[in-house]
Amino acid sequence: MPIQPQTVPIQPSSFAATALREDDFNAALIRLPSDRPLALPALHDGASREVRWPSDGGRILRLRTVPWEGASALYFDFRLNDDLHVQLPPGDELLLTFFLSGHVTGEIGSTQGRPLDFRVDRALLRTPNRDGGYLIHIPGACRNNFVQFRLRRELLPRWLHALGVRLPARQMSELVERDDGRVLCNAALTPRVRDCLARIRDEPTDRPAFVPLFHARATELLTCVLLDLDQLLRPARSDERDTSSGNSAAAGTVRRLRALLGEAPARAWTVDELAQRLDLRTSRLQSHVREAEGTTVYGLLVAERLALAARLLRDTQLSVQAIAAEAGWECHGRFTAAFRRHHGVAPRDYRLRQAPAANTGA
Repeated sequence: MPIQPQTVPIQPSSFAATALREDDFNAALIRLPSDRPLALPALHDGASREVRWPSDGGRILRLRTVPWEGASALYFDFRLNDDLHVQLPPGDELLLTFFLSGHVTGEIGSTQGRPLDFRVDRALLRTPNRDGGYLIHIPGACRNNFVQFRLRRELLPRWLHALGVRLPARQMSELVERDDGRVLCNAALTPRVRDCLARIRDEPTDRPAFVPLFHARATELLTCVLLDLDQLLRPARSDERDTSSGNSAAAGTVRRLRALLGEAPARAWTVDELAQRLDLRTSRLQSHVREAEGTTVYGLLVAERLALAARLLRDTQLSVQAIAAEAGWECHGRFTAAFRRHHGVAPRDYRLRQAPAANTGA
């Protein structure tokens, strides 16, 4: 039986004005006809549905399943004509998000909070934020598609032990005890995690078989994430270890700056704002970057954005225009010019040169 559209009493025009509480958002999505059976016992509270907003405001496909005890997996495919803003409550679970397509953004707590950086082909793991939750912005006029796990933290040690995964005590303490909305990692995917996500992305969502398939894929994906958790968390742990090992203050500042830029590369940063976030005077930040990298703060920002663009050109199928936006350029022409100056070729030519030999017929 195909997934049927359903009308719910939320006006699209209200999306752009205010944030919708997650409980209200979920309540609208779970209103199903009483005579409609669930698609699969493991998928509960009407986990598979497509909602058509009034006046053709758009559609949302939402799936929810429980791959393991204490873990829920959510799949969202938003195709909206208006922006949607959802306020997530503080909660008490780890949030692990895999962004498949689109331009979702967010803040920790409120519009004045620290930014969340959702990027394609990255694993974003964050602790619950007991001081206000999260504010998520889902833009209209484009497809926004992501998978999210919500994990009960007290069960995490048991899961890792069952899989034979061991983490340093300090890392485990952060996973289980922190509740300040800290981003524990925003890491590049490991090969097997990337393969799992590709299998979810490639399944046609308009077929009834997608519902049980998502349950199976979510179980596989969570298993692979936990098996590779040490690898996903390693960059953050390495940065802490390097900073405490007596490296120069300038090198430590640059590592912290790169981590900050990596959280939100498309944000319109100012040097003063970056210095404030790093608890440094602007002149000291400029001096440290010049000492460690031989460039300015702005030069380092551009280099980080161009490096991100190059990775997305190599590793994703995003359009060049979408990659320009992900990397912080509003003007496609300026992005192309900057990329050509840095890499010597235009973005499209760079992608062709980086393509695997098998794709070129060799």
